Amino acid sequence: MFGRKKEAKKNETEGHFMQSGAIANSGMTSHSMQSGSGANARKTGRPAGMHSPEVQASHHVVRTVPELITLSYTDTGNRKYQQDAVYVSPGKKLSANKKTRVLAVVCDGMGGMADGGKASRTGIEMLKKGFQKIEKEPNVNIPLFFRQGIKAIDRTIHDFPKEGGKGSGTTMVAVIAEDNKLYWASVGDSRIYILRSNEMIQVTRDHNYMLRLQEMVNSGQMSLQEAQAKKQKEALISFLGIGNVSLMDVNDTPFEMQYGDVVMLCSDGITKTLPDGQIKEIINNPNVSMQKKAENLVMAAVRQNTHSQDNTSVAILQYKETTITRER
Repeated sequence: MFGRKKEAKKNETEGHFMQSGAIANSGMTSHSMQSGSGANARKTGRPAGMHSPEVQASHHVVRTVPELITLSYTDTGNRKYQQDAVYVSPGKKLSANKKTRVLAVVCDGMGGMADGGKASRTGIEMLKKGFQKIEKEPNVNIPLFFRQGIKAIDRTIHDFPKEGGKGSGTTMVAVIAEDNKLYWASVGDSRIYILRSNEMIQVTRDHNYMLRLQEMVNSGQMSLQEAQAKKQKEALISFLGIGNVSLMDVNDTPFEMQYGDVVMLCSDGITKTLPDGQIKEIINNPNVSMQKKAENLVMAAVRQNTHSQDNTSVAILQYKETTITRER
């Protein structure tokens, strides 16, 4: 899958990820946006409710098809350097004769370590190149793809030359939508949310010391109040570059999206600044485009925490129904 082309179908190699060299600057500016759309409507293999009959008007044939929309927005905040990196593959209409896949990734380079920006860009580029290898394959074990990719990226970043005795590191959250099936992966404390109507759920955990403290709370070794008072509770216990990474969130059973579902990937510049209610209010605003919602979300976080605002990034994937009209 990540190895040489003739071995890709074995799902056991990582050679692709072991290409030399950290990635050069991705060209992202302090404000950076990506979006995309694709082609071809899927006629078979959809979940219930995905087919819509054609409606014949006097001059047009109208039908609806499923579509995966992708977009992103990022801002440096008050930081001198951009250590976040974001990638979304072009959005696509579901295809009639093959599986349709899109990728979205957010990496948050760790500011207290050497060159977090280099680490985050490396994570993006390695996962992106791996995805391009499997994007059009008929059958792919996506959870295995994520696990192999995470381990390979972790080793690459861990092997960066140490600067001043410090290593490099980055968090990562990523999703692959395969038709209406959603797979995700997470290392660190960036987050993935799924929004459906007025509900919003976090599907990843924050891989920080609070996880260990919560285990102690559950076993009766300390109270929740004592755990929350610990100064080191937000210290990361898993990230790319730690070496031999083992703590990661990958869903083996895909989440089945419904029309209108929004999947949001974000760095902690958003989640440590904006409450859930405000995030939902911005995303559910019916009067602006999805791209504008992403921009509004990031800029709300930047405005709200002007003194210590981190780099702030979001990637959004939406599963929706699109109307196609053609001349008869």
